Amino acid sequence: MMRVGKSPRTIHRKVSALRTFSKYARRTGRMKSNPLDSVVLPKLKKRLPEVVPEHAMRELFDESVFCDDWKGRRDRSMLALLYETGIRLSELINLKLSDLDDGRQNIKVYGKGSKERLIPIMSQTLKSISSHIIDRPVKSDDLFVTDSGKSLYPSFVYRRVNYYLSMVSSLHKCSPHVLRHTFATHLLNNGAELAAVKELLGHASLSSTQVYTHHTMAKLKEFHRASPLDRRSEQGD
Repeated sequence: MMRVGKSPRTIHRKVSALRTFSKYARRTGRMKSNPLDSVVLPKLKKRLPEVVPEHAMRELFDESVFCDDWKGRRDRSMLALLYETGIRLSELINLKLSDLDDGRQNIKVYGKGSKERLIPIMSQTLKSISSHIIDRPVKSDDLFVTDSGKSLYPSFVYRRVNYYLSMVSSLHKCSPHVLRHTFATHLLNNGAELAAVKELLGHASLSSTQVYTHHTMAKLKEFHRASPLDRRSEQGD
């Protein structure tokens, strides 16, 4: 497969299938040894998370792309929460009115394993959320509802996020999770501590958060290459 130019990821996937088959064959007595033990897999390139540029996010919230009605304010609030807090799609869908604390300007989120965390939100986002709740024509314990007043579901949120992000970004995949990646990367690019970002994201370990430092290092290298000092060193000064 390597000789014919198959990608490392394709090779890993096919070998994984063969290993599963081999495990089954040995369990049922059809094979005694594992012929895949000697297979050396090619290294996988680390796939960096896709991120929306900071100027594009500013453009999204600065421009009047959201309608001035309860649905527009709902959409703005949903995207703002995803970007400002880094919460997961499932966490957004499960938010209730009681999770919002107007006085302390934070929101209570229940992550994986029902772990609770409090995340601060901006006053403008809080105002948008409150306004949409007052104006919407349905009564619900859910923080956000669909156009018909039902509870949110993943494909509904995905469509709304994809619609708005496509206006300001050329990314192939404009999903809610991209906003989570964008949140973490922009915080680190602006000097936030890795441990603090870990807590905001609700990661169990720091290693899960460290993937975003690759974007930060890439940005630092870009700044360095563009600096006059770097150009002088290339010229032998």
